[in-house]
Amino acid sequence: MTRRRPTTLAAAAGFIAVAAFALTGCASNGATDTGTADGSEAAAFRMGTQPWLGYGQWYVAGDQGFFTDRGVEVEISSFAADAEVNAALAAGRLDMANVGSQAALQFIEEGLDVSIVMLLDSATTADAILAGEGIDSTDDLAGKRVAFEEGATSEILLAEALAGAGLDFSDITVVPTGADTVAPMLLAGQVDAGVTYEPYVSEALAAGDAIQIIESAEDHPGLISDVLVVRNEVLQQRPNEVREVLAAWDDAVSFSADNVEEGRTIIATGVGSKPDELKTAFDGVHYYSLEENRALLAGSYLEETLPALAEVAVRIGLISGSVDAASTIDASFLGE
Repeated sequence: MTRRRPTTLAAAAGFIAVAAFALTGCASNGATDTGTADGSEAAAFRMGTQPWLGYGQWYVAGDQGFFTDRGVEVEISSFAADAEVNAALAAGRLDMANVGSQAALQFIEEGLDVSIVMLLDSATTADAILAGEGIDSTDDLAGKRVAFEEGATSEILLAEALAGAGLDFSDITVVPTGADTVAPMLLAGQVDAGVTYEPYVSEALAAGDAIQIIESAEDHPGLISDVLVVRNEVLQQRPNEVREVLAAWDDAVSFSADNVEEGRTIIATGVGSKPDELKTAFDGVHYYSLEENRALLAGSYLEETLPALAEVAVRIGLISGSVDAASTIDASFLGE
């Protein structure tokens, strides 16, 4: 699974390529007014995603016919890397995309005319800082070798954890590596600690008795999260349909809560895995309903979480800080 690795729009420009997977929910049953603002016939929404289970409720919505029920058509294109989906959105090849919250801030600061319209998911225990024997807390990382993927969600989590311990990156020895190699390096004693995510967290814990979690995304609610961004021209031209797309997500979240195994099977298939391989990963992710969104996008996510994330993003050089986090959100499509 790729994991929402931030990248600048300039760097993404060479990666505009849509993968073969497409999932379509066909319109229309006439239940709602889904025409465009100018009265023209509605086309399918072009949505970009990646094989990360946090975006998986869209697969449930398609499989269960919730798009059709809501009178909308959505074509989902899955991309292999963040750079690809970012570039496609920047080039106007997508109407909307599922991205990390930090990537949304970066888009907007770099001038991409999009808004955050919905909070999709957040990691709890699915992202974690692991450490070997003799390291019991983040405070103990001073002077230690710490492996993590730079410019990714792992760096965001580590930056916030270090700040809470009164440390920064100059107090540790940074060992750049991919998320999938953190656990092997830790188990081999090549590093003292590392930051990664599921399923690598559980694999590391199962492989070494001395390995433990010293801090996780659960300690920083909402920090590691994903959002749906939509091009503002689409929001202006097709507001009713956008509302119905979001409602289909909500239908999928409710279905998955009532039918856990079936929902997980659909999502695992969508991201190219088997349900049993992702059990711990599912357990470490929370999907947000529209009711939760209505509270969070006008409350703690708007006032606390997103500004805190923006501060961390500035600290690690992802953004300069010129974007007002609150101005990136448009919660008017969440319904009542």
